[in-house]
Amino acid sequence: MSVIFQTVKFCLNRKSYNTSYCKYLFFRNQSDTPKKFISFDEVVAQRKAEARRSLVVQVHSESSFNELYGYCSKYATINDVHHYKNSNDEHFMLIEFNTEDNMKEVLSTCSAHQKDIDVMAVKSPFLWFRAAPGGKQRFPSNNKMLAITNGTAQVEDDVLFEELLNCETVSQQIQMLYDRTKLNDMDVRLRYMVARQIEVVINSLYANIAIQPFGSSVNGFGKMGCDLDLVLTNSVTQEMMDQNRRLVYQERKYEGGRSPWQRHMELVASLLELRIPGAARVTRILNARVPIVKYSHEISDLECDLCYNNMSGVYMSELLWQLGSLDPRVRPLTVAVRRWARATALTTPHPGRWITNFPLTLLVLFFLQQPRQGSRILPNLKLLVDMAGKEDIRITEENLNCTFLRDLNKLPADSYGQSDDDLQTLLYHFFEFYAQFNFQDKAISINEGVALRKPNGQPLYIVNPLEPALNVSRNVSYEECERLKTEVRNAAWHLESILDGKKTEDWGILGLIERRSSRDLKKILRVGNTHRLVSVKDLFADDGTSPEAGFKSKMQKLVKTDKEIEDSVKEMKEEAKEVKEKERRLKFKNTQVAKEVYRIRRNKLL
Repeated sequence: MSVIFQTVKFCLNRKSYNTSYCKYLFFRNQSDTPKKFISFDEVVAQRKAEARRSLVVQVHSESSFNELYGYCSKYATINDVHHYKNSNDEHFMLIEFNTEDNMKEVLSTCSAHQKDIDVMAVKSPFLWFRAAPGGKQRFPSNNKMLAITNGTAQVEDDVLFEELLNCETVSQQIQMLYDRTKLNDMDVRLRYMVARQIEVVINSLYANIAIQPFGSSVNGFGKMGCDLDLVLTNSVTQEMMDQNRRLVYQERKYEGGRSPWQRHMELVASLLELRIPGAARVTRILNARVPIVKYSHEISDLECDLCYNNMSGVYMSELLWQLGSLDPRVRPLTVAVRRWARATALTTPHPGRWITNFPLTLLVLFFLQQPRQGSRILPNLKLLVDMAGKEDIRITEENLNCTFLRDLNKLPADSYGQSDDDLQTLLYHFFEFYAQFNFQDKAISINEGVALRKPNGQPLYIVNPLEPALNVSRNVSYEECERLKTEVRNAAWHLESILDGKKTEDWGILGLIERRSSRDLKKILRVGNTHRLVSVKDLFADDGTSPEAGFKSKMQKLVKTDKEIEDSVKEMKEEAKEVKEKERRLKFKNTQVAKEVYRIRRNKLL
């Protein structure tokens, strides 16, 4: 088979993907012409095909693998079995069969319903594996093993920070942060299985229903544990409207004051409550411009948002996927910036007057469109629109034009990936770029790739790529915009200060992505400038001398001389003077922002 590499530079400088993910992304049939890029539609089609031939089975533990595999393999060919646990410590196995017919054969031959007065039978790709009648069954031994164990487990922050501290360069830190926190193959498979589950149930009521993930789950910038956005579409194809066919379905027309799809989404919410195994805490938000049903999927541990016909969100996910695919540095850099914003509380899980991950991603993409030394990493959206053909035309039901080039192999090679800067350099220049950016007068637009004049006085203006008349950051307040400016300056100063190569507890991006409360606690526990935590054993002798003598000798090592104290005070005064001079250049409209800046500066001196 021929192997499709995302970029030659990616293969040389970056770690390889998960084996099964590689097999999915990069291998094609021998008859296919090798391509440098695969399209978003190909990715979605492949993932949907995987979901159609897969089942999720609840088991007692991972040791149930041999019995489950032996039971199902009698009736069908199994490709792989993936194991994971949810937050209730329940065990599940995702079984991928060789074909969809194999999966259907197992369902028809091996599956059953339980007799219960409170249960109405439902067909779903989520099942459970009950004990065999008469005791555990024996199956012939095989060489098959689990493809992955506990596949959705997230890395603990302490473990992650320790790994980042052991990296040799900041670029390695950024790449490791991305590799250790991005959505893995198991997580993506589960998200398409959740979509498939709803699709199976609702297809019995509507014709040509499709449920598709969008947003962070598919655009390449998602992290482990992110919410699952789903869109429900009910498209009528040209084949379904063939004028030569004389028998036409009798269909019910809706009459009433409310939008028909508000009523239909209300029905979908009821189906989730009554017919979807694992769905819980269903919330209806039907009066929004796009009706949404929110629910928790307890089997997969996912928070889900299901909306109707929001194809602009799908096309936006496609655009972000394409821009992230053009260069292997785009996604790690974006993940690092998002993690920094979360650590500094620029972003929060709840909606409000602060910036969100989507505008932050646009900030990174806009920065990468800027020419540096005559070269740029990403093209602007205008180039993709100009190169689009008839096959790329996409118009939503709201008459929103989402047409842009879908086949990235047609892009000129000199329109992207021309810079050789590593991730450390790019991250530093990102903060430096926005520390000097004129947010007061300029708007950010990845459509043009250049700063535009703001059409109004909103504090932060970031143009929506697919709806240029809208500002995706219109919710951001003046105070939050000022805090964004302050934080990017602090981040630039931090990265500049580590150029001497000395490693400390907040070396590299650790000083950017670790929550400020944790960093402040470490500083409080330090003794002087030794950057060392006090240990109880340091206060006592360990060489046979008296405890009193040992205590005094240990304390003498921790106490500074008069000259050291004088030099330290002098150095702090100089730093304070420099900070005060820089603060004098900043003008604020209220005291709250000034106090925040003072606190940040003060923390920097600790």
